[in-house]
Amino acid sequence: MRIAGLILAVWLGVLGAHLAAACGFWSMADQEKGLTIGYLTNSASIAKGERRWATQYFDLEAKGGIRVVAERAVILDIAGGKLRKRGKVIGTLDAAGGVTINGHAYAIELSEPDTLDGVMPTWRLVVKRGDTVILTSDRASSLCAGMHRDPPMTDAEARDEVRRRVIYYLAWRETGA
Repeated sequence: MRIAGLILAVWLGVLGAHLAAACGFWSMADQEKGLTIGYLTNSASIAKGERRWATQYFDLEAKGGIRVVAERAVILDIAGGKLRKRGKVIGTLDAAGGVTINGHAYAIELSEPDTLDGVMPTWRLVVKRGDTVILTSDRASSLCAGMHRDPPMTDAEARDEVRRRVIYYLAWRETGA
């Protein structure tokens, strides 16, 4: 009986690891603060070393694009070119895809497009405030693209998803959201 239980535990462990890998993950580094932001499809974990500082949970079903929620309340959202925290405008998006929050303008650059596993689009991400590099990632990914196969996400929708994830982190960084 113990052997069967051990085999089942190992099998479930391998299956669980395989399913998690299939869902996708990417991370970015906050160069200034020494933080690592790790993204799963429906959440972001903000950590310094082994210590987690915050978590953001995403509503993936929102018609206007992903947004940050907690206990069924919308915390951060983007609508009409404005970044809102609990309904109040805290930032403005620009035509180039950047954002200004509390007077700090951030340029979000997505370059070197690629595809992970033939499904999820990825980019090299660099976020700057002026000439200072704030955030970087070698494989920023549209994690929701894997769920949108019919019809597939457009390039613009996939880029928007990545930008929203980055903007929501910047909002947390600026306001503690």
